[in-house]
Amino acid sequence: MRKDELTRFIIDMFNRYYNYNIQEFKARDSGKEFWGMSTVIGDTKSYVVFLDENNLNNLDMEFIHDEDAHNIVITRVLMVDSTKSDSRWYLAAEGFEGNLIVVDEKKKKVVYSSLYSENLSAQIEHVLEYKRILDSGNRKRKSSKITIVLIAINVIMYGIIAFLSGNILDSDIRVLLYLGANESSLVSAGEYYRLFVSMFLHGGLLHLVLNMYALNVLGPAVEKAYGKIKYIIIYTLGGLVASISSYLFSNGVSIGASGAIFALLGAVLVFALKSKRRDKRMILKEILSVVGINIFIGISLPNIDNFAHIGGLIGGSHISFLLFKRK
Repeated sequence: MRKDELTRFIIDMFNRYYNYNIQEFKARDSGKEFWGMSTVIGDTKSYVVFLDENNLNNLDMEFIHDEDAHNIVITRVLMVDSTKSDSRWYLAAEGFEGNLIVVDEKKKKVVYSSLYSENLSAQIEHVLEYKRILDSGNRKRKSSKITIVLIAINVIMYGIIAFLSGNILDSDIRVLLYLGANESSLVSAGEYYRLFVSMFLHGGLLHLVLNMYALNVLGPAVEKAYGKIKYIIIYTLGGLVASISSYLFSNGVSIGASGAIFALLGAVLVFALKSKRRDKRMILKEILSVVGINIFIGISLPNIDNFAHIGGLIGGSHISFLLFKRK
């Protein structure tokens, strides 16, 4: 992490959500400036300044004027790196008089808080927890090999479709049927393989790109929550339930990964309902809004297989419910 990156993140979050203003502070013995912020609550003006262990007592206090009508509270936030720092900051904290909070930049955690800084400390810890979640999600998303393999299979299949169709933008319906599209009369005639193969066929380049984008977003989240094997089970069985739903209730040709993707959406929904995450309500709200928007689009536009989407969502939810194990 670049120096001051975490400090800037904390200040930005406080500026957005806690009504703090960004402020700069100066050192007493040089022209050095420190990051900080301030806010006014009633008759009290609170200043928060971010320092390192070499500058804990080097804050220039001249910015406070006697004619200021507010009561003044100054909280120093000491930013330390546990992999590089020795015990100096412990000694500094022990002998420091005033409001002090110590943040471990490496672990992104509050490791010390003075008696009268608990409320601000809790707010900073909440922001740091959010940062840890963001970093964890980004790392996991980059390493989801199963998602990469699934995307690769879909892209390879589309390359074959585009070659046989002679068109990279739109797929020929005859080519789709030849390769295994889900069509009711053909499935009824015993070609049950179409229920599986159709999950990897797409009707156009835009259709492919939109589905692969959704898969890249949802796939790593499901893998992180359930594990690799269960992720494959949810995707495959959920996609099959979507194909069966389309076969039973739809007319025409059905193709695409969207049924399996809705199964992943159902898996995330189950995880949010059964886990003990603090941001459960936010996750549920986002998932339900995505489901609602997609169903609305499916009703409004032609050639959208809503039965496959609903079947995938229900199938994925039920399968995930059976596979879920609280960690």
